[in-house]
Amino acid sequence: MIRLILVVPFLLVLVAFTASNQDPLDMWLLTYSWKTSAGVLALSVACIAFLLGAFCLWVVELRQRRRARKAEQHVRELEAQLAQAQAALATPMRLEPTLAGTPHIPLPELENERNPNV
Repeated sequence: MIRLILVVPFLLVLVAFTASNQDPLDMWLLTYSWKTSAGVLALSVACIAFLLGAFCLWVVELRQRRRARKAEQHVRELEAQLAQAQAALATPMRLEPTLAGTPHIPLPELENERNPNV
């Protein structure tokens, strides 16, 4: 909305300037010369500036889209890893029976059992 508030008055002034300056003038750039009105020259410069700005914005937008695609791919990979981890946690832990028929539950080793010198 703010852009419209800024652009519309500028375009109205540019069109009014073009309409009021219709007398042909001698224009030159380095060794080239031509006859045109100041209004047409102002419209031409504004059009070229608009196209150049649109091209610069397009280049920046392409870079942002590439980063967004990479981020989305990374999110998909992380979601797949999370789903695998949740599936692994959801499966019940199977206890292996021992020879006596009672399930064998491995106990963590105590610190003293690993170091017999202590």
